[in-house]
Amino acid sequence: MSVRITGDTLALDRKLNRRINRLAADLGQSAPDQPLDLQARIAEEFDQLRGHRVRCELVATLPGKRQIIVREAQKKAEDAIDAAFGGLRTKLRRLRIRSLSKAGAADDLRATGT
Repeated sequence: MSVRITGDTLALDRKLNRRINRLAADLGQSAPDQPLDLQARIAEEFDQLRGHRVRCELVATLPGKRQIIVREAQKKAEDAIDAAFGGLRTKLRRLRIRSLSKAGAADDLRATGT
């Protein structure tokens, strides 16, 4: 799994880089059969309603030119990163379940001869 971290000055923070790399390694270990390239963008923003927030955007590129994009914004950068990786983990799990159910349905059709 390759990880590319971009963004404003928050992307240069070593602590945040280590956190992103650690969470990406954990994600790669939980699904070793599913290779993906990960791009993380971190940016500070100001929302008039919610004030200062940090946005974390994860773009996971899967085989077959499929992409999963997760965006989270929180007050703290660590919270935004954790929430984005949690959302990505959930979406990957749903995608894996969906592909397994399609493969099972195709096997059932071949077994019945229809």
